[in-house]
Amino acid sequence: MKNRADITPGVGKKMMWARLFCMILVCFLAYSNTFQTPLTFDDGTNIRDNPHIRLSKLTWKGISGAAFESPLSNRPVANVSFALNYYFHGDQVLGYHLVNIILHITTGILLWFFIGATLKLSSVRAMDDPVGWVPFFAAFIWLVHPLQTQSVTYIVQRMNSMAACFYVLAFLLYVKARHSKAGVTKGVLFTGCGLSAIMALGSKETSATLPLFIFIYEWYFFQELSGAWLKRHAKHLAVILLVLALLALLFLGTDPLEKILAGYGHRDFNMVQRGLTQFRVVLFYLGLLIFPFPARLNLVHDFPLSHSLTDPITTLFSMGFVLGAFCVAVFLARKERLLSFCILWFLGNLVIESSIIGLELVFEHRTYLPSMLLILMFVVILYRGIPSRRLGIVILCAMTIIFSLWTYDRNSVWRDDVTLWKDCVIKSPGKPRAHLNLGRALAGQGKFDNAIIHFSKALRIKPDYAKAHNNLGAALASQKKYGQAIVHYTNALQIKPNYAKAHNNLGAALANQKNYGQAIVHFSEALRIKPDYESARRNLALVLQLIHKAKSPAQGAPAR
Repeated sequence: MKNRADITPGVGKKMMWARLFCMILVCFLAYSNTFQTPLTFDDGTNIRDNPHIRLSKLTWKGISGAAFESPLSNRPVANVSFALNYYFHGDQVLGYHLVNIILHITTGILLWFFIGATLKLSSVRAMDDPVGWVPFFAAFIWLVHPLQTQSVTYIVQRMNSMAACFYVLAFLLYVKARHSKAGVTKGVLFTGCGLSAIMALGSKETSATLPLFIFIYEWYFFQELSGAWLKRHAKHLAVILLVLALLALLFLGTDPLEKILAGYGHRDFNMVQRGLTQFRVVLFYLGLLIFPFPARLNLVHDFPLSHSLTDPITTLFSMGFVLGAFCVAVFLARKERLLSFCILWFLGNLVIESSIIGLELVFEHRTYLPSMLLILMFVVILYRGIPSRRLGIVILCAMTIIFSLWTYDRNSVWRDDVTLWKDCVIKSPGKPRAHLNLGRALAGQGKFDNAIIHFSKALRIKPDYAKAHNNLGAALASQKKYGQAIVHYTNALQIKPNYAKAHNNLGAALANQKNYGQAIVHFSEALRIKPDYESARRNLALVLQLIHKAKSPAQGAPAR
């Protein structure tokens, strides 16, 4: 059988450029209300408060410092991108958002070409799609799907979207290389594939699945599930698995179990509970992909734990569904190779973040890469199942329009910290983190009374919440209630002794009560824990100056 690229007419250049323009325009419109969305949540640690990305000039030392000395040093490629953003436009968020949106659109275009190249393979079941509607709509729907907003609008999740971009690029280059004749072009394409894989891994660790999926792709689509080929290349599969094991050791250390268990030290669940809950989380992600209405989307979902296979009983059903989906993928491999691979792609690219590693239970951005081929599977089934091709296209157009409008609507929630965290509190009223961050947002607007209400709610839900004690103390100190503030700072330090920010804040409150000796102790402790803590360093210098000059606090009060 000839390669389908030879037996089906291609998409004309005019049509391709028209589709490309439409894709770019609609995506920009869907994200047009995000350009001034402020830094929020983990943006603070990785961007706003990260001194290593603050480049004033481009030097190797500065770039390497941004790459490997930032808080998430395992993601140097993404860290360097933040440093370059800062170098060109400082703290202005517009540049960060433009990069994120352009990166997202680029990923969608690469996905379009990758799917198109895959559908042209002779091993893929023939489909009457002479002008390439299936790859176009699969990529377009993915691009404007509301579930992707957390990977695009939430600036720090560039780590996630950048990893996915290089992941898809590596796949596309691999397919192109496999179709190229031996020579320089083939070598360049394979080299590009390898470099893209390294860049993906340098953006986020979840890209570690790439070598395994390329191996599976080769076996599925180029070797047509040949048992003999698999047997001959078993050693290559063993090497891939060894590389994955080495990457796990690189990220988890020489004692992975100890590192994994340490990740649960500040969680409200244990490893068994997380592992069981993830079966239900996978189905939850699937539900959001099918019906991504903005009211269902949330930055911090309050997801109930699974305590056993039958508590709740949906845990057992969810486990059966996930295992059943895997079995369906295996069963379909011979007759419906594309659909089988799509299912494996979805499950396999969730496996790291839906494993026993002590991460948060649920985050929507984790579906960014896994959802790509699951949406393709839906488009293929719809395209095949509807007798009228025109009706199928109308339905896909309608989905694209609805999802674009929902994406715009969802993005409006991100317009500032208060609207974002109010949305979280409404949807997850029992989540202490939501109340904490709403309190922070309100305090940032000088609404300390309202902030105190939410910090107090967070502590009622979780009395040992050190961050809530610290922030409540800061809000009280802003109202000059230093005595009450000191109580909460002290509580925070009893829960978390190495809490540098609480030491600094306690030192500031003590200094405002002219207890300079104890203030110096806490500023010094903050600097011992975090040597590059500039606020603590300034506060310590100011208190020492006050003592030395024996002047009143009116000349300056330590900052929190």
